[in-house]
Amino acid sequence: MKRSIVRLLLVIPLCGVLVAGLLSVAWIVLGSPTPAKGAIWFELTQFGDAKYSGSPTEPFYFLALGNDGRSDADKGLGDAIHVIGVNPAAQQATIINVPRDTTAPSGDKINAYFALQGLPGIVDQLNTMMGIKISYAITTNFPNLSAMVDEIGGIDINIPPITDAQDSLSLGGDQQYNDSYTGANFQPGPQRLNGEQALAFARDRHDFNLLGDIARSGNQALVIVSALATLRAQNPGDSTTLHYISILARHVKMMNVDVVSLWRLGRLGLSVDAATIKSITIPVGSGTGSNLVIGPGGAALFADFADDGIVQTAG
Repeated sequence: MKRSIVRLLLVIPLCGVLVAGLLSVAWIVLGSPTPAKGAIWFELTQFGDAKYSGSPTEPFYFLALGNDGRSDADKGLGDAIHVIGVNPAAQQATIINVPRDTTAPSGDKINAYFALQGLPGIVDQLNTMMGIKISYAITTNFPNLSAMVDEIGGIDINIPPITDAQDSLSLGGDQQYNDSYTGANFQPGPQRLNGEQALAFARDRHDFNLLGDIARSGNQALVIVSALATLRAQNPGDSTTLHYISILARHVKMMNVDVVSLWRLGRLGLSVDAATIKSITIPVGSGTGSNLVIGPGGAALFADFADDGIVQTAG
């Protein structure tokens, strides 16, 4: 039973749509949950008037943000930036991955806005960049992500080979992962990763000479999709979810969260087949210093994403 209970936790820092709904159940059962005296595994914030009186029918957007804090006292930079669009009518979703060095509309690197202004600051920049309105955002740091993955017993993931186009320097093109900076050491193929391994895979950029952080952003999205697939494979029903979430509620810090709408969003998240989710990293090119500018095709990608939460023309 413990193994089944903790499987629900992985999706928290990785797939915000699902997590939001699960949290709402705990609030219904327990009243407003009080974080445990131990670690706060992640922060969840609702923005604006993101409230649904019934089952949502309109597209909505969710930010899943991994920060590079090494402890709860370390705010960190927003280095893993993934905007998830969900189309309830189509039961489809798209993940837009934003490399950390991308230049934000206000001019600084996009990852700096989390350190400077928290979730509201980086949400404002992403809304302006993409022409959308993000309704919910979550964030977690290095140790909490690793701990959550260990709690659930790992995630099932099919690690892709490093391609010639990604230009692996450290391995001479043998397609495996071997990054001494992060501890990533993987052969491609299906496998189960523990917390340390999942974090290492999500952080690895040194195995990709030319694409570095761009390739890493795509791999981080693969972790998101794999987490959802792992969770869906457990077939959690409403009653089981209701029981398990009372444990989960002790490890969350929530702001401005509407309870009933979140439960509905969570059930909707479970209805999305992970195999159909598109993952697209925005096109970028060199800018000033180490900054990256949004490249050709970026405006069209954002317009496609903004009109209905999913991208039809790419990925």
